[in-house]
This record gives sequence, C-alpha cells and structure tokens, in this order.
Amino acid sequence: MTRLYLLDLTALAGAQWQKLIPLLPPERQSRVKACRFEEDKLRVAGAGWLLRCALEREGIPFDAQCFAENPWGKPGLDGKPDLHFNLSHSGTWAVCAVSDRPVGVDVEAKPCSMELAKKQFLPRELEQLPEDGLIRLWTAKEAFSKAIGRGLTVRLDSFEVCLHADGAELRQDLSPLPYRLHEYKLGDVRLSLCCTDERPEPEYMKGTCACGGGPV
Repeated sequence: MTRLYLLDLTALAGAQWQKLIPLLPPERQSRVKACRFEEDKLRVAGAGWLLRCALEREGIPFDAQCFAENPWGKPGLDGKPDLHFNLSHSGTWAVCAVSDRPVGVDVEAKPCSMELAKKQFLPRELEQLPEDGLIRLWTAKEAFSKAIGRGLTVRLDSFEVCLHADGAELRQDLSPLPYRLHEYKLGDVRLSLCCTDERPEPEYMKGTCACGGGPV
C-alpha cells in the first residue's frame, strides 16, 4: 500500500525551520548547513522532517531510522527491505511517498526548458503537449526514474509517458512491476507519483506529528 505525505513549507517560514535541525539525522543536518540560500535550507530541513514523521507514521521510530543507498545512490531503510520511500521538494512543498514496493515521487514548481526537453524526451511526447504539459511530463518522467532507482543509468527517452486530459499513462519495459502514474496539482505546483497501487489520497501534515511534536 502506498501513502503520500505532503508538507506546506510556508508553515516553516522565518526562523521556524531552524528549530528542526536538532531533530534531524546528522547527514540531513549536514545537507541543510551546506545549502547557501535560506530557502534551500528550509526545503532540505522540511523534507527531512517530513520523512522522519512519515516513517514514524509507518511504525519506524526515529532511533530505528537508519539509511543505506542502493548501488545507484537511491536511499532506503537499512534492514527494512519491505518498506520503501521517496522524497521531493520544490517551491513551497515537500512530499514523501512510502510504500511496500519501490516508489518514486517528484514535485516541481517550474517546468524544464523546451531546449532541455528536446534533448531528454521522445519527439512524439512533445508533439502534442496539452496546457502545462511540459511540467507534467517532467514530473512524470522523474517519478518513474526515481521509482526504479537506477539513477542516471536510465535515459528519460528509454520509456514513454502519454499525457491525457484525465491523467498520465506510462509505457515502459524497464521494470517488471506494474507501475502507474498519478498526478496532483498543488496550486501552480505539479506533483507526480509513480507506484503500483491505486491513486492514494494525500495526507497533509499539519501541526505536530507522530515524532513527538515540533514546529510543523
């Protein structure tokens, strides 16, 4: 079963995000401090907090949240092969997908350029793009590539995404799993989830969460 957790980062505006830093794993703290701009620090800290809370919701206490990377660099829970997660953040949103099968999620506030799209995507994918189709295509492509967890070894033109008025269709032979795409719109921000389940309703994280309170 797949669950989708969302955090509106505007709740952490000002100095609120700084209160999260001691509550994050050392690796995430280092990533926050390495960011040059405050808005990037906020996103990285917020995403780390969201992951901590989402995993607590799944019954994994913070002190048991140990991570390891696969050969292509995708992080997962060490010693928990049946619980998978994926993170993304952009604009004012952080999102986290958790599932019993490999899963991918991508959120984008701005589309890629058409110049980049022509280099990365199939020509037929670009021939009849609907309104806001470029950002939909980009997030869908990223979500699937993150789901299979093989990093840059998978070209974005090695599988196809067909955009329809009522959703996105995935055509691929890179994974035996029956992946499907689900799209969400968060104001001007687009989100794509790639999983093997029916479309989950997102859970918006507000107030305190399962990991013992805090400024979210």
